[in-house]
Amino acid sequence: MRIMMLNCCLIFSIHVAHALNIENPSFDSLHSSQIIVVVTDNWNSVRARLYCFEKQNGKWIYRFSFPAVVGKSGMGLGEGLFPFHLSDTPLKKEGDGKSPAGIFLLGPAFGYADKSKVSFIHIDYIKASDTLLCIDDGTSRYYNQLIHSGSIKADWHSHEEMHRKDEDYKWGIFVRHNTNPVMEAGGSCIFLHVWDNPEEGTVGCTAMEEKNILQLLHWIQSEKKPVLVQFPVSVYHTLIDEYQLPELN
Repeated sequence: MRIMMLNCCLIFSIHVAHALNIENPSFDSLHSSQIIVVVTDNWNSVRARLYCFEKQNGKWIYRFSFPAVVGKSGMGLGEGLFPFHLSDTPLKKEGDGKSPAGIFLLGPAFGYADKSKVSFIHIDYIKASDTLLCIDDGTSRYYNQLIHSGSIKADWHSHEEMHRKDEDYKWGIFVRHNTNPVMEAGGSCIFLHVWDNPEEGTVGCTAMEEKNILQLLHWIQSEKKPVLVQFPVSVYHTLIDEYQLPELN
């Protein structure tokens, strides 16, 4: 990534033998000890539940959970750490109103507060100033990147304002969907952020009540390599053994 993406995404080359059968899938290879799981009832559901687990002595320990919402059109398979090939499954595309399903790295965090006010956040943090944009134009060299618009020549026709007039991006975390490599029209600017209400879906992000994303931001730590796993619950259950994922209560 050329501008503001903090830390390069890890690259995993995994042979796909058949649907839901990938050679040697393992969270051990990620060295992650924090996992955020988001599940919905089905591919078209907007309502979701977010669970947080931490690994201790080789076992996933439940920490907390709360309600969330995903894209207004549900979920579609996204581009994350592992490739998934599921038959009769929607794919995430730019502008489709779907949240990406898959396994993703996270960060940086962002928000309206000055960096001096967020000592409780233990991952990289960017203040969402008036010049901070996320580029959603697939023809731009900066597609799916956070950039400061005052420092570069614009080559895009559309973008996300990161300092909004509402509270949606008051607190947020960048989801590393479609980041390495970046696929044109694969979907961009996917975040965890503050919701408008518990009934309304997003344009592709995963959103939650402000107090809950603050709990999340207090909890995650960069050295524990937090990972987001998002799927309809029936698909998630089929992946538990292969990916050594935590059981959901």
